[in-house]
Amino acid sequence: MTHPGLNSGAPRPDAAAKAMGRARYCADVQLTGMLHGVIVPSPVSSGILSELDVSAAEAAPGVVAVVTAANLPGNNRIGLIFDDQPLLVTDRVRMAGDRIALIAATTPEAAQRAARLVKFIVDPLPGVHDVRRALDEKSPLVQEQGNLLKEFFVKRGAPQTCRDADIVLEDEFVIGGQEHAYLETQGTVAEPQPDGTWVLHSTTQCPFYIRGRVARFLGLPISSVRVRQTVTGGGFGGKEDYPDEPAMCAVALAKVTGRPVSLILPRGQDMQMSTKRHAMVVRHKLYANLDGRIRGVEIQVLVDAGAYGGLSTVVAERANISSVGPYDIEHVSVLTQVIYTNNLFGGPYRGFGAPQVAAAHEAQMDRLARTVGLDPFEIRRLNGVSAKHPEFTSGETLAQAHLYGQLLDRLEAESGWKREKAAIAASRDADPDVCEGIGLATIIYGVNLHWGGSRLDRGGAYVLIQADGTVNVAVGITEMGQGALAAMRTICAAALGIDETRVQITEVDTALVPDSGPTVASRATVSGGNAVVDAARQLNERLLPLAAGKLGRPGIDGVVCKGGVYSHPEAAGTVTFEEIVALLYGRRQNPGALGWFSAPDRVYDPATGQGSAYAFYTFGGHVVRVRVDRATGQVTVREVTAAHDVGRVIHGLSAEGQVHGGVVQGLGWALTEELKLDGGRLKNPGFTDYLIPTSMDIPEKINIIFLEEPEPQGPFGAKGLGEPTFISVGAATLNAVAHALGREVSCLPLTPERVVQLTRPEPEERP
Repeated sequence: MTHPGLNSGAPRPDAAAKAMGRARYCADVQLTGMLHGVIVPSPVSSGILSELDVSAAEAAPGVVAVVTAANLPGNNRIGLIFDDQPLLVTDRVRMAGDRIALIAATTPEAAQRAARLVKFIVDPLPGVHDVRRALDEKSPLVQEQGNLLKEFFVKRGAPQTCRDADIVLEDEFVIGGQEHAYLETQGTVAEPQPDGTWVLHSTTQCPFYIRGRVARFLGLPISSVRVRQTVTGGGFGGKEDYPDEPAMCAVALAKVTGRPVSLILPRGQDMQMSTKRHAMVVRHKLYANLDGRIRGVEIQVLVDAGAYGGLSTVVAERANISSVGPYDIEHVSVLTQVIYTNNLFGGPYRGFGAPQVAAAHEAQMDRLARTVGLDPFEIRRLNGVSAKHPEFTSGETLAQAHLYGQLLDRLEAESGWKREKAAIAASRDADPDVCEGIGLATIIYGVNLHWGGSRLDRGGAYVLIQADGTVNVAVGITEMGQGALAAMRTICAAALGIDETRVQITEVDTALVPDSGPTVASRATVSGGNAVVDAARQLNERLLPLAAGKLGRPGIDGVVCKGGVYSHPEAAGTVTFEEIVALLYGRRQNPGALGWFSAPDRVYDPATGQGSAYAFYTFGGHVVRVRVDRATGQVTVREVTAAHDVGRVIHGLSAEGQVHGGVVQGLGWALTEELKLDGGRLKNPGFTDYLIPTSMDIPEKINIIFLEEPEPQGPFGAKGLGEPTFISVGAATLNAVAHALGREVSCLPLTPERVVQLTRPEPEERP
């Protein structure tokens, strides 16, 4: 292991169960009398439901209930932030995948057969499928109040700063969405209790979201709904808010039948109905001097929300502040518009809008470098934040701005940038059908919730020492494959000075763990970890005096616990953790503690985008080397170097795994993962035609650089890592392909068809 971090080398606590097939996923939940639910979706993206006949489905063998909007046992308005979405269609259809009916049957097969018997007619209406035209005066309305959902701004400096700029670079970037492609599809098992309460078993990132929305749906207090997170097979943001919807569907069927209902989405339905990375159009105008110094930027971001608001405004809020990059620029004007269309439902995805805008701002940086004759690293050093120029886009002074320059230095040196560029230049004419390129992209990212969501930016952990010296940690941070359990265990063990094998993590259950906010935005390590550290601090205040007494010391100064053994430099002997725990219990002292963490309060003006948007920031960057086949358009990624400012590595294997996963997922988005739409309907709802990377597509080399300068407010100095590993991959790949082809590139993904177009002297109209 290259980066052991704080971790002792112990394997992840969930590794054995997953490797041996013992992990219990949502589809593995089996309850007495359980029924199986299915959804009947609309194939049309815009229309009016004029006829609906479920009589044949109701009479089908094995069917126990059919639910439509007419007999829905709950509130049909389910919008998370905006009241713009029904659970079941009453009349208006706004997206392909809108739910027409729900069916519960004794077997999955019986439910599927009955679904095919539901007869309905949706009279088509004109739809909106191009976000660039959605705000036209004559555009059809997706929602009655209009197609513009919300706007966000950044206003810094004055426009006259740019009037006499020597260079103006302007382009429109068309950036595609992305399917989450988690291994386990969405699903919930809803279990009604005899006392009128509910237990839900769900694959989710945010069980407390489900608790709240299901309670609202049923008109119950949240204490009447208990959500148990089952082992979750991937999330990447797709299981933040969307799992609430199949959960409410399962609850509706269970309410009508009085029996437990399992509702697991088939892959095709999951891909059509669930949220996606937002497609965006970014119009970017850059003003600069001949020496390469940027005078200002003017940016418009069009965010395709799909038919419903969901969390699109939250994603746009982050895209808005991320749209300039890690640069200190005098004049900044950003307008980010969240727009309704009849396309796929946009939602959270690793990076929360930052990857899309990074593709634009990093392409523009490379274009500026070419225009003024500077290397891509030099243009970023010239304009990047630094100890001398620590102000970020929002006007905030960054405490660790100097780390950006350090990241550039290491990334340039350890990627072999100059050597690789020279080799590429020397081989330009060797094969006319093949060309090579190398690209750079860097980012800054807030690794906690944006100011707008700061009320949720907290973490709680209950740490209980058992009488035998084992330790239980109950924390509301969810595991979905990213290594959160391992990080919490490592942090607890380090804070108490014991071996990790002593620490057990309680399964996430809303009745058993503190609500620690959503496990999103790369905030789990800081929020959950700080809460664990706080609980351990309280316990140490009870344990250390007992240990000092056993060691014959008058106070706790100098008393430490390492590897489960207390010692003092001047004490003759040692005492074990178990002995001190026995003493704690013998004196009837409290063996548990509730730790809590709240992100620091910030001041931010949403009207101008100025102030402190985030409490913690991290820098990241990627260098990508590619080979492009001009004839076929095939792009082969040969090598990737990733650099990340992590504060401190907590669990080395998990950290490296995050980087590998982020790189591969980012390359998929950049090169192969195209959502092909026909009037808002997904034409490739499966992994046969929607191409995610396989083991054959992984670069020969992925080099990892971790900058470890502790974050003062992080647990043991750590910061979040999950999303930054993805964010600049697509932008670096775009720049590498542009370098290889010797021309500007303004779209993602760069599928073979699009690359072939780019090799032509006059490329066809951009997608």
